[in-house]
Amino acid sequence: MPASGRVEAIGRIASARRDMPLVAGMPSCHPAPGPLSGRVIAACVHLTPETVVLVETLRGLGARLRLCAANPLSTQDGVASHLRRLPGVEVILGTADWDGYRWAVEEVASQGADLVIDDGADLILAVQASPDHAGRPLLGACESTSTGALRLQAAQDSGSLGVPVFAITRSAAKRLYDDLHGTGQSVLDALLRTTNLLLAGRVAVVAGYGTCGRGIASRLRALGAQVVVTEISPQAALEASLDGLAVRPMAEAIGDADLVVTATGSRDVLTEQHLIRAKNGVILANAGHFDVEIDVDWLRGTGPGTAVRPGLVSYSLPSGQDVLLAAEGRVVNLAAAEGHPPAVMDVTFATVALCLLELGAADPKTSATTGLQHYSAGVHSVPAHIDTTVARLALVHAGVALDVPTNAQQAYLRTWGGPVRAGTNRDHAE
Repeated sequence: MPASGRVEAIGRIASARRDMPLVAGMPSCHPAPGPLSGRVIAACVHLTPETVVLVETLRGLGARLRLCAANPLSTQDGVASHLRRLPGVEVILGTADWDGYRWAVEEVASQGADLVIDDGADLILAVQASPDHAGRPLLGACESTSTGALRLQAAQDSGSLGVPVFAITRSAAKRLYDDLHGTGQSVLDALLRTTNLLLAGRVAVVAGYGTCGRGIASRLRALGAQVVVTEISPQAALEASLDGLAVRPMAEAIGDADLVVTATGSRDVLTEQHLIRAKNGVILANAGHFDVEIDVDWLRGTGPGTAVRPGLVSYSLPSGQDVLLAAEGRVVNLAAAEGHPPAVMDVTFATVALCLLELGAADPKTSATTGLQHYSAGVHSVPAHIDTTVARLALVHAGVALDVPTNAQQAYLRTWGGPVRAGTNRDHAE
């Protein structure tokens, strides 16, 4: 690749490293050769500068890595080139289509692994099914997406998940930093870059009011959009309504929408039956991990699209409207922008690294795994002590201090205070 691209990538990696003190500082806490010495980690991740910082840290903890791209459109050539130059790191890249992605995943999985980092669960399931799996027993994995966690839960329910997996998205710190604030900001960044749309006064439909959907909706609303939410969950719909947002079925909402963002983690959120009702000129974007929320195949079947801006293609429907699709229906914040800011990924990747140590740290004298015994095969939430550690470290680096409970307060919370003395002014909240 051109030297200018490498120089730019190195600068962005250095910037990410400065903004990721939790992850970058981990190797200094462990003596050489590191608690992951000898471990092979397979990873299907977005190849961004932030990922380089995680890979450097895992190398500093002793691991070797084999990587492929979770989304070819998010792969940055300079980053991939830099990763290939790191000792003990192999990068497998396929073509930018589905077949190329599957080939790369299978290639990474073919040599087995001790630990896996995944975005979407494809690699975890592939490593588990690999013929070499028995030769290198898989100790455990980390899955960073809600979609992947749901797939793995289904595998567990059917009895086909044979390893412990930490669902990183179940971390309270990760949901707050990554899903709510990171997704909210980076999706809006991608939309503004791709469309240059004035959001004030526009009708913006957000499909899905989970943590990611809430982050997207709040930022659209902050820029003056009239936000409508579509949901299948009564509880999520109630939350959206109590937050002051309109809640309508997609078949009704799309007729008024200037912009639709899908963030459900499911599929077939926008299909032909919805799109034929769309307002002329509506912009469609997907913030879910897989490109199955918008029926892109049906759109392409309506005829050749016309590129109107970089990353934005217009399709003329048989019903007469033009609809504009952002980033080919792929996860828009990475396919059309830079993804989450480094400070966000610092919290997520710190959680991933600590979970890998929990699953695969080796005794330096025996090389035996020390942390696996109490985690059965199945999907697990991030352990509370890891979640708390990451949150505390993030607060320290942000310069935020906490109150420390007194001995009397701790005793009170353990015993609920005993009987209430007459005349005390004690609040009984119902």
